[in-house]
Amino acid sequence: MGMQRMGMGSMGMGSRILRVLMLAGLSAALAALAAPARAQSRVTPFDAGHSYASFWMGGSSEVSVPVNVAVAQAGGTMALDAKKPAASSLDFSLVPGGEGAELLLPDGSVRENQLARILRYTVLGFRCTHTHVRRDGRVEFSGELTVTHVTREQILAAWNSTPGFPSYTDPVITRATRTVSFVLTSPHAEFLAAHLQKQETLLASATIDAGAFPELSEALVGSYWPVVAQDEKCQLSADSAGRRDYSGAVCTGKTISTVNTPRAAPSFGRDYAGRPRIQANVNGPITILLYLRLAAPADEKSDK
Repeated sequence: MGMQRMGMGSMGMGSRILRVLMLAGLSAALAALAAPARAQSRVTPFDAGHSYASFWMGGSSEVSVPVNVAVAQAGGTMALDAKKPAASSLDFSLVPGGEGAELLLPDGSVRENQLARILRYTVLGFRCTHTHVRRDGRVEFSGELTVTHVTREQILAAWNSTPGFPSYTDPVITRATRTVSFVLTSPHAEFLAAHLQKQETLLASATIDAGAFPELSEALVGSYWPVVAQDEKCQLSADSAGRRDYSGAVCTGKTISTVNTPRAAPSFGRDYAGRPRIQANVNGPITILLYLRLAAPADEKSDK
């Protein structure tokens, strides 16, 4: 009888092992089926040196004229699947011009515990959670847009203090997140493969209700936004050293700046950061335009 009980127990253990092996085999098969779909959407970084964003806000007058309140440098990644556009994704960060080297990591995310050289600035981050193709044929990326606003003040040195580097107060950081959708305005989904065969530039936009996202409008108006420089090259002249009229290096390149935007006269108080802030009567919808250049060819190019 003892032998019979041991045999029955062995049979039960064998069946359990068999079920575990079957489940493991099923999981491996499902993973193998899913792998080709993921492989079709290769994650491609942006060329942060040639990607940027432009912010527009509606005027508060009866005749609402959009005001270009800011420009920012863009970094991030995009997974494009020209054969199945709904499988694509978009993640990016926007930082003040000239601060990309300090704030952005190679994948476009923002470095932790790193501050910009500007006293009042804003950083935006978008993480895609869902993608679909709209009825008009445009690809729409929906996700979370996080606005981080940082404010510092310079501490004025006492008259008898030792000269040195300037000191600042601890940063005051505020964050807010809302669900936002960016639409790929160029090209349409059906022309995505053909477009990527010729160029790696893409245009996307989002229009946001300022009343539903007041933290965004306050951050845009309350920050300093330097110009975005592309292909910048700076050089010191050979005869500039030691001259009393020295004014710094001579820089060349293409600059991306705001268009006809009223700005406050620069003050030289404690909040001065060398760049005037926006001064415009705006409270209408906010439009973010993205001009993105991919840093590497898309998958379709490598298949040729």
